[in-house]
Amino acid sequence: MGIEAIDDDVWHLVQDPLRDSIAHPELIAAGDAGAIRGLSEGLLMSGLAMQAHQSSRPASGAGHQFSHLWEMEGLGLDEEPPLSHGMKVGLGTISLCALYEVALNRDLATLDVEAAVAAWPTWEQMEARVRGAALPPEVTEAAVEQSRLKYLAAPELRARLERLRDLWPGLAQRLRAQLLPAADIQHRLATVGAITHPSQIGVEEARFRATYVRAQMIRSRYTLLDVLLEANLLEECVAELFAPGGFWGSQPWRGPGEITN
Repeated sequence: MGIEAIDDDVWHLVQDPLRDSIAHPELIAAGDAGAIRGLSEGLLMSGLAMQAHQSSRPASGAGHQFSHLWEMEGLGLDEEPPLSHGMKVGLGTISLCALYEVALNRDLATLDVEAAVAAWPTWEQMEARVRGAALPPEVTEAAVEQSRLKYLAAPELRARLERLRDLWPGLAQRLRAQLLPAADIQHRLATVGAITHPSQIGVEEARFRATYVRAQMIRSRYTLLDVLLEANLLEECVAELFAPGGFWGSQPWRGPGEITN
C-alpha cells in the first residue's frame, strides 16, 4: 500500500490559517466573537480541505487515531454528557506533537536501514502482535485487516526507509517550521477548558503509554506511528516521552477533572 499523499493546494487550505485560527485562546474562552469567528474559519477550511481531497486525510492523522481507539473502547461514553470526540482529539494532538519532537531529535538521515529491516517482523509475527494488543474483541479482526493493508515485505520496507533517509533533511526542516510545540498546544487547550492530560479522563499511565502502540494498528492510514515502527524506533521514542524529564514523565499524573495550565 502506498502512502496517501496530500497535494500542496490542499495542504495550504488547512495549514495556512492554522496559527491565526488558534492565536487567541484566552479570547475564545471569554466568548469573544472575533476570536471564535477566526477559530470557526479555521475549522471550515479544514472541512473544505477534506472535501477537496475527498478524504479526511488533511485533518485526521494519528492524533485522531488516539481518539478513535478510545471510542472503540467506549471511553467516556457513559458520562453525562459523553466525553466529546474533540476533547479526545485534542489530547491526541498533544500526544503526537510530543512524539514528533522526540522523533525530530533523531537524525534519520543516518538511519541504519539494514538494522531496521532485520528487526522487521514477518506478517505472521505482526498479526500476532496485533492480536496480542488487548484490543476490544470486536476491534481485533478489523485491526488485523487494517494492519495487513499497510504491511510491507522486507524489500519494500528497505526501499521506503532508504527514501525516508534521503528525504529526511528537507522533511525535518518542513516539520519543524510547521509544528507547534506540544507544551504550547497543551497550554492553549487548557486555556479554553479542554482536556490536556490523560488522567483527566481516567486513563492510567500504562494504558496511555500503550495507546501510542495500539493506535497504530487500527487504521491503514500511514502516520508518524508507522514511520517510527518501520524504522524500529517507536518503542524507543515512546519510552523517552515517559522517562524522567520526558514530556509525560515530567508531568504528575493527576486526578479526573483536574485541568493543567
